[in-house]
Amino acid sequence: MNFNYNTLIVDLHPKTRSLSITFNRPESENQMNLEMLFELESLFGWLTAHLEVNAVVIKGQDNIFCTGFDEKELKIMSEEKLQKYLVRFQRLISGMLALPQTIICDLGVKASGMGLEFALGADIRLAHKDAQINFNALDKGWVPCSGGIGLLGILVGHSTARSWTLSSQNVSSSQALDKGLISESYNEATKARTDLLQSIAKQSPVARIQTKRSLLEAIMPELTRVFEFESIFSFASMKTNDWKKDPINNPEETFMSARELSGHLSQQ
Repeated sequence: MNFNYNTLIVDLHPKTRSLSITFNRPESENQMNLEMLFELESLFGWLTAHLEVNAVVIKGQDNIFCTGFDEKELKIMSEEKLQKYLVRFQRLISGMLALPQTIICDLGVKASGMGLEFALGADIRLAHKDAQINFNALDKGWVPCSGGIGLLGILVGHSTARSWTLSSQNVSSSQALDKGLISESYNEATKARTDLLQSIAKQSPVARIQTKRSLLEAIMPELTRVFEFESIFSFASMKTNDWKKDPINNPEETFMSARELSGHLSQQ
């Protein structure tokens, strides 16, 4: 099987009956653009029909997982287009949870923003022992909308989710391991991934798929609610156009104040 994608490198591994997906945009630290979103949708669709694949490893070029959405694309997006983009992004994450394969995301040495929200859809997450992990959506001018509040809270506890998102501070791999965001921090990526894949390959395929379905059913009501309320608050915040700004690198681009937003909304 040949997979011809521009933003993804896809390889099949017959020995472990697994598939690897590598985000292939190293020039932007593997930021996700529309093309990557469409290619992931296509690939996930293929996976739903290929139960012979036991597991999927998702990683990034240069051992950098993903640092969010493509900022150049965001600057030219309308509010309506961005909302549609985020709805499709939500479906990718819920799709990962529903896929019959065990999904492993390797955060490598760096992951942030929407890249981390994407990884929340994985069944298992790994990271290098020196990884820089940053839930920095607020620095980018928007509210997490795809599990970065509710699903993160389910995984690590709401107190920790509150701290990580509201501080935008780097989270170390040891902190991520302690709170359950990742299941393993490693020194050597290939060995960590291979050990996992070999272990999964020994499992009963039917038992594995049914167990994953059972795990999803256990959180489905909460997951549906998470995406609904996060969308409401995230879409409301888009009135600021803050997602198009970069105050850190361009001091002239300042985020809208809450008072300015109130005045803007009262005029509409």
